[in-house]
This record gives sequence, structure tokens and C-alpha cells, in this order.
Amino acid sequence: MDIYSKIIELKKENRSFVTVSVVKSTGSTPGKAGFKMVVDHEGKTYGTVGGGAIEMEAIQESKRLMASGEENLLKEYLLSNDEKIINPKATVVPMSCNGKVWLYYEFERNLPVIYIFGGGHVGQALIEILGKLKYHVILIDNRQELFEKNKAKGINCIYMEYKDFVEQFVPADDSYFVAVTYGHLFDYEILKTLYSRNLVKKYIGVIASRAKAAAMINNLKSEIDSGIDLSKLHMPIGLKIGGDTAYEIALSIAAEIQSVKYEKNVLI
Repeated sequence: MDIYSKIIELKKENRSFVTVSVVKSTGSTPGKAGFKMVVDHEGKTYGTVGGGAIEMEAIQESKRLMASGEENLLKEYLLSNDEKIINPKATVVPMSCNGKVWLYYEFERNLPVIYIFGGGHVGQALIEILGKLKYHVILIDNRQELFEKNKAKGINCIYMEYKDFVEQFVPADDSYFVAVTYGHLFDYEILKTLYSRNLVKKYIGVIASRAKAAAMINNLKSEIDSGIDLSKLHMPIGLKIGGDTAYEIALSIAAEIQSVKYEKNVLI
């Protein structure tokens, strides 16, 4: 697999990685301008920046970037075995080359995941809107025809019963959940299971009328805990920006998710 194919694969899988590029070299160096290496979230490498100690240095720096969440950076390295050398501009790497190399580190963070339960009109419109934003979207639906339709569009989707899925998956703490299925019993099953497993850390939105929302909340308190923390629950889902078409509802949901992501208190 070439390095560019690996980058595409890692992005599709929503995995963090660092691309390290040799942007300049002077003197004798094992890596020349244009050499590239990818370091993935597990520390595995693809490609090369020259091998030896400079490559090990690049791997460690990439791991540090991914752990710290810092921005991209350009670093200068002096390849020398002379322990007496002090260079305030460059990091000295023990190699006998005696050349210099400049490495540029590009950190590609994994995106927050939005799980959309239900691939109907609202779900489809929401996927279209979120495709323009910085999220990794996963669609779950229990209808094979919708699964096939969405798969053909290149949408990341899973064909599975909703309850079976939420009972098994292990989402990250910064995940968002949207329940817009074709039945309120499905929506409630999703809601109840997520809260029963204590998975709601960031946001969950459920499509429902005010009456049905109140009934679901009462059921949650009765079946799970009367003191359950529902501060992350948005039901009825979406900001009140007006409109009742599928696309307008999806826009209100996306706006609500954005307000949560950026911690904006939107009172509408």
C-alpha cells in the first residue's frame, strides 16, 4: 500500500495520524526533500524520512504531537555524533551524516463521531449537512433497502437492529447521538439503552413532540433512576429556527450540535 492510500484509509476509519515530510536537507542526510512517512495512532509507520536515528526521532515526535494535541510544526535537525555541539535552532540527532534536515509534521486529528439512528428523510438531510462540517458520521438503520441505498452513496452505514447496536458498541466520550428513526418505540429503546449504559457524555437528540418527549422522560426516570442526569438530552431535537421540512429540521439539529460543540448557550 502506498502512503497516499494509507492516508485515505486512515481518514475513512477516522483514526489520528501524523504525516512527516522532509521539506529541506543540506549536506549528507539519509532523507531528501519529498520523502514522507505516516505515523498512525498505534505508532505504526508507512513510508520513510530516511531511516536510522532521525526516523526514530520523527516517530517519537509524532507520538508526542498526537498525545498533546498540538498544532503542526516544522523542526530542524542536525545529524551529528559530536556530543559537544550545541545548536539553539536545531535538535541534534546522533548520526554520523553531519548534515541538516527539516521535517514538517502534519497532525490529522480524528473527528468527533455522530451516530445517526434512522436513515429516513431527516437522517438523509442531516448527513448531507454534516458532510460539510468536521464530524465523522455513522448511520445505523434496520431496513436493508435503506442500508443498500446509503451504502451505494458512499455513506458510512451499519445494517443492524437499533437496540442490538447500542447494546454492543463502545463510543468515545465526545460522541454525539441522534435518534430520528421511523418509530418512537425505536427512539425510546435507543435512548433508554444509552442512558442505562451511561454512554451519554456530550449530546443526545431525539425527534419527538413535546407530549411524547415528556412521556419518554417520565419513563426514563421510572425505569432507570428518578434522579437521572438529563442535561445532555435535547428532546424535542433541534433549535427552534423555524420550518418543518426534513431539510429544515436537519438544519436545526446540525445547528444545535454546533452550539454544543462550541459551548454556545443559544436561547431560542
